[in-house]
Amino acid sequence: MSRWIWCPLLLLLCEVHSQVENRVVFLPGAFQNVSVSQNETVQALVSRIPPEVCFITLQFHTQHRNATLSYTRMPGLGLSLTAVDSGLLSSLLPGQASLSLFLSSPDGDTVTGTGVILPYSSTDPVPGACNMESNLDLDPNVYILYNLYETTIRFAPANLGYERGADPPACDQSTASTTRWRLLYDVYQYFLPENDLSERSLFTGMQSVADIQGVMDNSKLVMTLLSTDMSTAAFNSIPGQGVIYSVIVRDPLLNTSASYVPVHTYACSFASTLDGCHTLGKVSTKIFFTITGLAGLFVCFFGHRFFKCGDLDVFRRSDVVFWVTFCCIMVIVPLVFVRWPREGNILACGVVGAYAVILAVNAYIYTSLSFITLNILKRFLNNNYSAVFTDVPFQLIDYIMITVWVVFGVGGVVLQLYRERSRPFFPPSPYLMWLQERERRTTNVLDPSHHFPPLPNRLLARARQLTKRMEPAGEHTPLLL
Repeated sequence: MSRWIWCPLLLLLCEVHSQVENRVVFLPGAFQNVSVSQNETVQALVSRIPPEVCFITLQFHTQHRNATLSYTRMPGLGLSLTAVDSGLLSSLLPGQASLSLFLSSPDGDTVTGTGVILPYSSTDPVPGACNMESNLDLDPNVYILYNLYETTIRFAPANLGYERGADPPACDQSTASTTRWRLLYDVYQYFLPENDLSERSLFTGMQSVADIQGVMDNSKLVMTLLSTDMSTAAFNSIPGQGVIYSVIVRDPLLNTSASYVPVHTYACSFASTLDGCHTLGKVSTKIFFTITGLAGLFVCFFGHRFFKCGDLDVFRRSDVVFWVTFCCIMVIVPLVFVRWPREGNILACGVVGAYAVILAVNAYIYTSLSFITLNILKRFLNNNYSAVFTDVPFQLIDYIMITVWVVFGVGGVVLQLYRERSRPFFPPSPYLMWLQERERRTTNVLDPSHHFPPLPNRLLARARQLTKRMEPAGEHTPLLL
């Protein structure tokens, strides 16, 4: 059994605790790494609980393997939870100073994770105390689901705090300001380092956002939900990018708060080959985006001679606030360059072509800039995507890619302006050239083509030749005597 040694900063004297056989000791606020072997149940012992603490939450996190956290040694319905991010909330009795919970591996494999105990007083809200959906009576967990388009989280409503041994306040008898309906829910988002699927990165992130202060200092507040709102939130799915979602419930009257058990996702599976986290960059995808990048370079530096500005003329009728704005931008930008069509076309080729290079790089190294187009495509394909919060991480690789985008874009625009300085103002369209050629043939009597019969007459004459009876070959003049 592995041994983990740690020194809580809250204690004046450094205390050393280790995971002994089938037992691990937790102190409030101190993280403890735990390894659960096959067919083993580890007792999580919480000791030295201060008398002012009325309830505690024990949360345990693994990267992708399920772990079972239970009130009893033998997990049972309503007494345990199996997940990669699991937590249990325990109300304390008067005089209670210790507590035991149990960890086990449901799949028969060794599971390694990190856990922490968080204490709360009687004035703090109780996360998930008004649970009406899951089997747990008190459910402080955040549940997560994801698909190709969106990642959705949900959680059970909280209740007001109460003293040890007292009856909890009623959840739904009244909606007055003295009930749980005054509570507010802050939803936070924390991005793990890009291109980092390591267990160490996840555990470090979890330790950064486990408690209330860590969440507020390190995460981004994305929305605040009222008690009258649905306790759900939707976000943009970012396959391969680790994200931690946290929920803090606040009591604005008492100015107190409590944290739900944070949950993480990579929007992909570590075990599946269909949406596997390690198989996102398939060879076919890389080849496609490499070709896209090469085409983007061509458009960036030479696109003016081959492409012209166009409009987006097909869109879904759903999510009309967004599409009206999108189409207005598509119309207004070309109107700005009506006075300078060649410069506008060169600028468009430079910007779009350089961005195609960014998309090619995204097939090998993740960058958030690809979601400039992916989010529009998702909104086009999914009717409900308008309700999704579409924030993405912006880290070092993204700054580098923006620099590459600017360098290629500016370089392409400058090169095309230099090449086009002595050429015709703007290449005429093929249709206009065809009209001019037809007019020239009609009016120029010196042009041999002017004497050609019209196309219908030529076709009719050709048909007559094919159907005309052939004369026999031979002498047709009379014999001379």
